[in-house]
Amino acid sequence: MERIKLTIHHLHKIVSGEKQDAQAVARIYAGEHLLLTETMTGQALHYNRYIKADDHSGEPLRVEWECDGFAEMSVSRAEVCPCCGGDELHG
Repeated sequence: MERIKLTIHHLHKIVSGEKQDAQAVARIYAGEHLLLTETMTGQALHYNRYIKADDHSGEPLRVEWECDGFAEMSVSRAEVCPCCGGDELHG
């Protein structure tokens, strides 16, 4: 398994002039192949999610999303610690 880092740059909706929780569905692709779908609810401002995914064979990653408010996301490959397999590298 490899890890993918999904960065939610922002997620919210505006109701009566105030930020509220929003719901979004993100679809992550390697090339044209759909790797996985993630559903999220709430508010976020630059939040990283690390997701296990099947081998994506080095194809370029991209994310598309649907949201009932405002969202912006990006996706990249995550470095995994060689000694423990965690999301953070350490010595």
